[in-house]
Amino acid sequence: MVKKVISAILGLGINLAIYAAAIFLLIRVGTMVYDFSYEVFGEPVVNAEATEEIAIEVVEGDGGQSVAAKLKEAGLINNELAFSIKSRLSSANLMPGTYKLTASMSADDMLAWMSDQANSVVKQKTAQELAEEAAEEVIVETTEETIVETSEGEGGQ
Repeated sequence: MVKKVISAILGLGINLAIYAAAIFLLIRVGTMVYDFSYEVFGEPVVNAEATEEIAIEVVEGDGGQSVAAKLKEAGLINNELAFSIKSRLSSANLMPGTYKLTASMSADDMLAWMSDQANSVVKQKTAQELAEEAAEEVIVETTEETIVETSEGEGGQ
C-alpha cells in the first residue's frame, strides 16, 4: 500500500515537472516569436532619445542583409534577420551613398531614407554612371591616340 502511494506521488510529481517544463518552453518560444515579429512588423527603435548621427555607407549591389550587418554593427538595429526580412517585404530599393542615421529611427524610416539617394551626404556613382565614365575615358584616350598618330604622320612627311 505504501509503495503504491509513493509510486503515485512520484508519478504525479514527474508528470507535473514535465507539464511545467512544457508550459515554460511554450511561453519562452511564444515570447521569442512575438519579439521577432514585432521587430519585423512593428516600429521598434533602439533608443528613442538618441540624437547622434552615424554614417552608413551603402555601395552599389548592397542588399538588405549586408546593410543590416552594417546597421547592427553600428548599433542602429537590434536584429539583422528582422531588418533583412523587413527590407524584402517592403521591396526597398537601397541606393548607393552615405547616409546619416540615428538609433531613434525605426527600420522603416531607415529603409525609406536609404531608398532616396537625395538623402545621401556623399553621392556614390551607380554602375551605369561608372560605365558611362569608363566609356568616355576610352573615347578620350582613343581620340588622343588618333591625334598623336595623325600629327606624327604629318610631321614625318
